[in-house]
Amino acid sequence: MAATTTPTSNTDEFPIGAPAVDLAWQSDDQNLWFVTAEGTVGRFEPRSPWASTLFTPGPGFAGAANSLVAWPGHGVWTFVSGQSSAVFVKCDSYGHYQTHTLDSGRECHSMVLAKSREGWDRIVAVLSDRNRLVFINSGGVTSNSLAYPDGLYAVAVSEREPALYWLSSPGGRSLVRYDAHTGAFSPAVNIGVEARDLAVTPSGDTVWVAAPENAIYKYSVGDGLLTRVESPCPARRLKATADGTLWFAGPQGDAIGYVLPGEARAAVISAGDDSRPSGLAVTADSRLWAALSGRPALRRVSRYRLAVVSGDAQSVAVGQRFPEPLVVKAVELDGTPVAGQRIEFSVEGGSAVFENGEPSEVRRTGSDGDELGVATSSLLKTLKEGPCVVTARWTETEAVAAFSRLTVTPQVGAAHHVRYVSGAGQTVPPGKSFDEPMKVIVEDKNGTPVPGAEVTFKVRDEGAATFPGGVDTAKVTGEADGSATSPVLTAGDKADVFAVRVWVAKTPVSLLLDQNIQ
Repeated sequence: MAATTTPTSNTDEFPIGAPAVDLAWQSDDQNLWFVTAEGTVGRFEPRSPWASTLFTPGPGFAGAANSLVAWPGHGVWTFVSGQSSAVFVKCDSYGHYQTHTLDSGRECHSMVLAKSREGWDRIVAVLSDRNRLVFINSGGVTSNSLAYPDGLYAVAVSEREPALYWLSSPGGRSLVRYDAHTGAFSPAVNIGVEARDLAVTPSGDTVWVAAPENAIYKYSVGDGLLTRVESPCPARRLKATADGTLWFAGPQGDAIGYVLPGEARAAVISAGDDSRPSGLAVTADSRLWAALSGRPALRRVSRYRLAVVSGDAQSVAVGQRFPEPLVVKAVELDGTPVAGQRIEFSVEGGSAVFENGEPSEVRRTGSDGDELGVATSSLLKTLKEGPCVVTARWTETEAVAAFSRLTVTPQVGAAHHVRYVSGAGQTVPPGKSFDEPMKVIVEDKNGTPVPGAEVTFKVRDEGAATFPGGVDTAKVTGEADGSATSPVLTAGDKADVFAVRVWVAKTPVSLLLDQNIQ
């Protein structure tokens, strides 16, 4: 038995004596339990003074493990696969190991605690090389499901329906459900990709499935809707929390990822170079923890997150201010907004300054109504062209949000021409108003929109059509994005094909927009 004590000054990583491949929260002792790649089990106490124990010697069976399940009242269980056979291994609260040999099957990627037909707890493990499920009760007695021809990879169950097991089928490129009451597999739900790791929300209304590539699929059980979510790295060890957030380990990206409710793209939190996160667990205080297979430590993930609300993806010319402020929202892991928090906005690379004339400023999150948990920056004034990256940091926590799609274009020159957008080529009967106004954009010689220019719209054929007030000419001041839209044009009293000339004074290029009356 080896024990480790972690200094309280360490705020994110906690040594545990050996790299771990999976992690589980045990409600019996309120501790985190972990398993190494060799099947050795350890315990970590997630509270000051942060003690850790690695229970050695191991199970007495040489092989490889990659999953762990906590079973209240019955210790923690893992599956160790050797060259010629495999065993289920139980480790009790005293660190004593028991092994239960499996008759056949040595490849298991996923295990879960679920309910049997009679309502008893049991472990369900997927034997990928046998295309079937294996069930083990607290006494170590095993039984099997029928084989599933298209192959199986992972299993997950919801708190609401613990006798209905969701399974992924790589060969079938699908999801399938197994009903413990009937012992039957349901018809497959095709997702069109090789299905791997799974997670189900506690309510059972959403199933998440990871693909080998950088994508996760969200399946809404009620309406059968399937949504693809892009990810910066392949996702493993999915965990869906009650607030609707999906968390996952990204060993290839050395990151811990998450998908916020309603988002179509995953975000990641770096776990450090060569950390290789490999398993996730949530403690009773809603804190997320990750096992690291790249080094002998657990990582505590902040229970807080800072999300971009608005202000990203803006573009303006050098010397101008972005039209919208940058807005973020500070929330806890369960989505509760947090008031009165210090948020520091910082511009990278000297590309812009805030209204204080500095590349950084501090704002506080609001405390009432729609502003609860929300922090809003002042307007940014741009200094040089190119990408403008701004980071918002919640200084009381480790939460960070990035505005990475702000762009500063070259300085706007004088108006040079008008570019057609819409409204030409319409046909109306005599005396009727045209359906759409005419719209153009004023640009400089480099094609950059010029705001605030005066644009003239003039009907060239006398009496063919008029603008409001019965006039043949209308002058319009352009918008901030360089666009200018004409007033409504009304046709004359006879059939005609006529043109409207559009230009900006003292520019070399104008447009002729044809319209039809018939």
